[in-house]
Amino acid sequence: MSRKRVHRRTVLQAMAGTGFLLTLSPGFLLTGCDGGVSATELGTLGLDSEEYDVELNLYATPDSLSILPGTPSEVWRYRAELLKGPEGTISENPDSYLGPTIRLRRGQTVKIHIHNELPEDTTVHWHGLHVPSDVDGQPRLPIRPGEMITVGFEVLDRAGLFWYHSHAHGDQGGRVGFQSYAGLAGLLIVEDDEELGLRLPAGNNELLLVLQDRTFEGANELVYLDGGMGAMMDRMRGFLGDRILVNGTPPTTRKVATRPYRLRILNGSNARIYKLAWSDGRSITVIGADGGLLQQPENKPYAVLAPAQRLDIWVDLSDSRPGSTLKLVSDSYDAGMMSGGMMNDGMMGGMGMMGNATLPAGSRFTLMTLEVTDSTNTIEPLPAELARARKKIPVTDATPVRQFELSHAMMRGFAINGRRFAGTTVADGEKVRLGDTEIWEFRNNTPMPHPMHVHGLQFNVVGRRGGRWDSLQHGLVDSGWHDTVLVMPRETVQVTMKFERFDGLYIYHCHNMEHEDAGMMRYFQVQG
Repeated sequence: MSRKRVHRRTVLQAMAGTGFLLTLSPGFLLTGCDGGVSATELGTLGLDSEEYDVELNLYATPDSLSILPGTPSEVWRYRAELLKGPEGTISENPDSYLGPTIRLRRGQTVKIHIHNELPEDTTVHWHGLHVPSDVDGQPRLPIRPGEMITVGFEVLDRAGLFWYHSHAHGDQGGRVGFQSYAGLAGLLIVEDDEELGLRLPAGNNELLLVLQDRTFEGANELVYLDGGMGAMMDRMRGFLGDRILVNGTPPTTRKVATRPYRLRILNGSNARIYKLAWSDGRSITVIGADGGLLQQPENKPYAVLAPAQRLDIWVDLSDSRPGSTLKLVSDSYDAGMMSGGMMNDGMMGGMGMMGNATLPAGSRFTLMTLEVTDSTNTIEPLPAELARARKKIPVTDATPVRQFELSHAMMRGFAINGRRFAGTTVADGEKVRLGDTEIWEFRNNTPMPHPMHVHGLQFNVVGRRGGRWDSLQHGLVDSGWHDTVLVMPRETVQVTMKFERFDGLYIYHCHNMEHEDAGMMRYFQVQG
């Protein structure tokens, strides 16, 4: 059974017009946009200004670098060039395929020239940022090969950990899973005066972690999907790699001191859910989520991190001794047969069968080892109150509830309210009014979890009811602000959101990348 790999031969074949890369998205599961996809025009989308605080070039380009010992791997990645702005705006990751870490300040105006040096269309989505629709990096505005487009926006969000990644859609279906897996992703950090005033660990004491899983074969060639029954299962459950990478490299040991540290963690995997825990059994102290700091720290036995979600974790090593170690692990959990599993739903196999044979869903593995090598007398207590400025969205019995059923689409992938992705087509039930507050209710009618992401805003989790995985429920972080919420099998989750400032077309979808590529993605329209 042949495998499809991300390497230079595939890039050359695609450039020669063979369509090889597009075969990674088979037609029986995926359909192309039904309209609304047109070539972008050169110029600036979004903020119309002559002066910007930050200006940079961002290139999406093929590259080659060492991930595992031996032959370098062929990847697609972002690289950047700062044209204007404060020193430290861009931090490259030269030994990783990850894009540069971009640091912005709330209130800055930003201009980014995006260059597509890939052999197929791409976009750049600013995940979690509140930006105008045309700047959001949606598939309706593709950047063609060899083309450059400029986006401009004001940083309106409070401090938090965000990220940017491809959100492309091709003639034969979604390309988010492939392009992100090939390497098109990077961190974006927003800072503001309120968070800086808390004096949380920074610099070398702030550890940024991007968790991803990948599969390699042959001469360290990245493997995404094969061409047989295994590929169909991968698309139905979401792709799971057989080895874990942290910041684009195998897990490593970090040398630390007897002091507090701040871990800012992104789940950049296509489909894998992580159950974060400390190897010595101590509590996970969560201080932030997708939308920035929580109001107060929360201690949990473990913390669940679904695809696209971010968590901010505090760990105090002041009582540790030099020579000791502490491991951050993804702990084991039962990923199988929720509510009867897939066989009882007329699909193939059960949740218990889902997962790479080498590293199936729910496996326990190490993400990072902290080795205490230095002793310090640093005293940095964790503030009892973290975020004061942003209050939760008020809801009442009169707040309208909009319902979305998540379901299979009869061997064609997945659907929302019986509809699959259809370009910019918007149903009547997907039109909202600018300025309104609504509750969106996601009802998961499948035996697999769906991390639901809404573009262009952040929301509060109102509540959950129904089925869930018992081995994960105590680690869900529902307080604070989010742009992605995990909906367990047979579970109903309500979130509340307010449509502010920008009208236009936005997307909502499952952030299991194979699920969104297989149809579980729709446009909604904010009407002014």
